[in-house]
Amino acid sequence: MRSRSVVLGAAALLSLAACDNRADASKQEQLPPVEMVTQPAASAGGACILWDYAMIKSKIGVTFDVAASDQVDDTSTCVVQTVNGDWPDLALSVVESTQADADLFLSDLKPDKATKLKGLGKAAYRLNTAATGAHGPVIEIGWLSEAKQLQTLRFTFAKNAKAADVSAMNTKLLALAKAMDTTAG
Repeated sequence: MRSRSVVLGAAALLSLAACDNRADASKQEQLPPVEMVTQPAASAGGACILWDYAMIKSKIGVTFDVAASDQVDDTSTCVVQTVNGDWPDLALSVVESTQADADLFLSDLKPDKATKLKGLGKAAYRLNTAATGAHGPVIEIGWLSEAKQLQTLRFTFAKNAKAADVSAMNTKLLALAKAMDTTAG
């Protein structure tokens, strides 16, 4: 009889403990919701240290909130996007240093269909390409900076981009490139 009482007592204690656990679980369900916190673009490292979202928005009028970077040898990259989709996106690549001069840059590094730009670094180009696949048109600006770095900005539009938006972005992306141009020093 005594062992039966011990078993019943243990069962009662376990059921009380289970009730306490359910009470704790209901308290956890009442915690406030988790908030998304946007990290600064620079927190992604790599070439992202050269950017912040406010500066990008002030120059090109597009709001980004996600950044990722990579580093391979002396080339650092950064891509910023929105949380809502793959495009638009903005990519930056920086080659830390080069022995190329302006003539070599324009003859060997400028893509064949690109146009030469003036007023940016030692030499610069812009290449506009049509929409392909899942994304819209692409604008690429590449330049040899005064600090002898190779820098490239590339803006990729969403598939539904309007021609007027692409045309306006040419000027805006050049303004961003000029704001980022590194000087010797």
